[in-house]
Amino acid sequence: MTAEPSATLPDPANHREAPIAQVRGTRDWMPTDFAAIARLERTLMDHFAAAGFEAIRTPILEVTELHERKSGASIVSKLFELADGPGRLCLRPELTASVVRAYIDAPEPAPVPWRVCSSGPVFRFEREPGPTRYREFTQAGVELLGVPGPEADAEVIALAIEAAKAVGLDGVTVRVGHTGLIVEVLERCGLPTAAVASLVEHLSDAAAEGRNVRALESALERLSGWLQGDAEQEAESVLPAIGRADDPGVDRLFRHLVPRVTGRRTGHEIVNRLRKKWALGHSLGATLERVRDRVHALADLRGPAVEVLQGLEQGFAALAPGTIRSFYAMLEVLEARGIPPEQVELDLGFGHGIGFYSQMIFDLSISTPSGPLGVCHGGRYDGLARVLGSDRDPHGVGFAFGVERLYHALETRPR
Repeated sequence: MTAEPSATLPDPANHREAPIAQVRGTRDWMPTDFAAIARLERTLMDHFAAAGFEAIRTPILEVTELHERKSGASIVSKLFELADGPGRLCLRPELTASVVRAYIDAPEPAPVPWRVCSSGPVFRFEREPGPTRYREFTQAGVELLGVPGPEADAEVIALAIEAAKAVGLDGVTVRVGHTGLIVEVLERCGLPTAAVASLVEHLSDAAAEGRNVRALESALERLSGWLQGDAEQEAESVLPAIGRADDPGVDRLFRHLVPRVTGRRTGHEIVNRLRKKWALGHSLGATLERVRDRVHALADLRGPAVEVLQGLEQGFAALAPGTIRSFYAMLEVLEARGIPPEQVELDLGFGHGIGFYSQMIFDLSISTPSGPLGVCHGGRYDGLARVLGSDRDPHGVGFAFGVERLYHALETRPR
């Protein structure tokens, strides 16, 4: 009987395993590039410290609910959540919520105003990562807690502009908006609270993709069809979080996106009853048309600050007198700090961070060969401390630079 030939085994001396690539959406920073980006981060933090902001560090690992409560759909949908572990944990997607949690957790209340700065890696699941959109990237920014009003808003905007200059970026475009005005316009049009929440969530997603309030046009069309029809699948196109989340998750969405939702019913129950209540007591067509008209009016209010404020006074004076006064006061403080109104663009259709920011929002961008590149985002998030379960001062305003984006802007600018 002849023995079967044995299988040929690989020669250990010549065998090589397949290489392991870096994770998509991340980047290796080799010595020269790393030295440059580390210098950028250090320059920003030194500039913040010189302005009176003390450095702190918070954990990369946080409880998932910290970000679910207030971060908005555009952030929550991109969380890297740990599959196993004690409780629900995630990698932080931004710095602000962690800083406010640290302020709340401190055994002794920090005296306000509390000026702090921080930097470090953050993580977001970007579906289409690219040269300026990473899944792991570095933020560096400041938080000013305990101070309401346009003077504090102007302080952080001016600091962001000065920090951009400190790292070598001149000629940044400064864009300022107001999320509170957008939400108030939606609420005053007569829509049910749950419908406002759905539109706010839709706008949050759209703003994360760089679109403005005109993105609500398609949501209004779907909302109209859903409220008048019976197709259950249309509900998910209008309220994507409703179809995916459990009852507690939906309930948190309504309680925190639109806090005036009250009572014992869950978010699912609110949505399921919405169509019947609407059909009985409201004129759907007229109300949606009113929403559409006001959304378009807001989207058209974009340009030099003084001109836009004049348009805001003409069309929205009765709706937003406090917002108008705050904008004028903010511009006065900025001018006193060497930033004239001509350098500021007001964009009232700008919805970045809606669902997280409560009032003023702003960003800084720079021109690159491939188009404008946003390098810094910020705004006022009054109420965040209360949403996180604290009775400490709820006022807050701040910003964060994307350090890798700064690096890209500096590398691609004309020489």
